[in-house]
Amino acid sequence: MCKQYKQFEQETLQRVIEARSMVQTARQGQDVEALGKAEGMLRMGLGNIFAVAEAYPELKTNENFMQLQARITGLENGIADRRELYNESVNIYNVGIEQFPAVLIANMFSYQPKPLLEFAATEKADVDLKSLFS
Repeated sequence: MCKQYKQFEQETLQRVIEARSMVQTARQGQDVEALGKAEGMLRMGLGNIFAVAEAYPELKTNENFMQLQARITGLENGIADRRELYNESVNIYNVGIEQFPAVLIANMFSYQPKPLLEFAATEKADVDLKSLFS
């Protein structure tokens, strides 16, 4: 749908597709660090789609775009929920392997603490619409 709107929109759509592919690859490879970065890129790309809507009011009223916007919002909420669930699970695991009597088993089988998903402030920040169209 966004392909109908100038080169900027095409590039935005391409970045979202690439980021989504990176998320899928990182998820399949169980690479937590790459997953965090890929999800950050996906979020920025999705934010850019909303920036496009601000620049083209006729796009905002388009029924297809409204459905896309609802789906993107659902995806962003789902990603945030999964991040929170992952970090909560890792935190429980990390604390658990340090408590008695689980620490005995953890040491016996060489269980190691797992990293939390962490994101830079720039990955969490809202998209700056003004800078996109300056």
